[in-house]
Amino acid sequence: MNLYLIKYGEITLKGKNRRFFENKLLSNLRSRVGPYGGEVEFYQGRIFVRSEDDRIIPILQDTFGLVEICPAIKLPLDMDVLRRTAAEEMKKLVGEGPATFKVEARRSNKSFELDSPAINHDIGGYILHHVPNVSVDVHQPQIRLEIEVREQFYMYVETFPALGGIPYGTAGKSVVLMSGGIDSPVAAFQMARRGVEIVPLHFHAMPFTSEMALDKVRQLVHRLTYYTDWLYFYHINLSEAQITIREHCDERYYTILQRRLMTRLATKLADQKHALSLTTGENLAQVASQTMEGIVCTNDATHLPVFRPLISFDKDDIVRRAKQIETFETSILPYEDCCTIFLPSKVATRPKLADVLAEEAKLDMDALVEQTWKTIVREKIEA
Repeated sequence: MNLYLIKYGEITLKGKNRRFFENKLLSNLRSRVGPYGGEVEFYQGRIFVRSEDDRIIPILQDTFGLVEICPAIKLPLDMDVLRRTAAEEMKKLVGEGPATFKVEARRSNKSFELDSPAINHDIGGYILHHVPNVSVDVHQPQIRLEIEVREQFYMYVETFPALGGIPYGTAGKSVVLMSGGIDSPVAAFQMARRGVEIVPLHFHAMPFTSEMALDKVRQLVHRLTYYTDWLYFYHINLSEAQITIREHCDERYYTILQRRLMTRLATKLADQKHALSLTTGENLAQVASQTMEGIVCTNDATHLPVFRPLISFDKDDIVRRAKQIETFETSILPYEDCCTIFLPSKVATRPKLADVLAEEAKLDMDALVEQTWKTIVREKIEA
């Protein structure tokens, strides 16, 4: 059975709360690797995973809170065994060479007779004498042989980077406004990576938008469950409210009034689900409603903080992340969403809050919220 030594990052800085984060990480790991026959063990500040299924490596890499996955060899605390095994592994890696290497030992077991520099010197010297075509380079080695001295030796050469962040479900809950475009799934991912439990909410405008447009967002949510496990997905029909806004208000303010309505509805869902924030995929100055003035007007419609994790990203950065998390191809499917219908010919790009409130006063906003809320649907999306 393959053994993987798992390294995690920020959790080690959590002080008295560290155990809470470690327990959640262990729980998340067991849930993710269980279908692959994975066994998870926590010992002396290190996580070990055992599995015969190589498919477990990308699963571990994509687990929030982990920083590095190290396929390891477990050996008894016997220097002769360690020397021979290290040389054998180096021969496999070097082939006909040449190659440079470095030995890095870390001794957490202080009862072991050799300290870390002595182990480095011993194993490095043995490799130099028994493996042809190798030389030491302590600054930029081609091969880094790492040894951890615990209750036994753990030796590894190959490492796989992981996503980092903190364990999912440790940093509260946020309602994420999912448009179906490129940005909002990336924003949801970024928040989940920081431990936030996400509650996806989508607004559609059937019959003006299609079932395929809604299914596109459903697919995006399903992709996010790869990282989060199952999710409840909520969607609301905004079409009647959009017609009402169009009939009563200055068209320059359609977009911002619609966003304020969405924000109110998202806040209502957040209050019911005990979420402490809203999250959007907004990116400063990307479109007319995402100017700083527009954002001020949107924020005024909620008592909750609104997180915008992509606020300073270049579009290329967002696209790159969308491709990495495999939401990009779905996001660019050419289906209309509720924001693309009833488009005004003129848009207030730098709206003043007083003017927006004056337009909103033409509506019975409380009644509009309650009427629209009745269309909410909840679906459980399985991983």
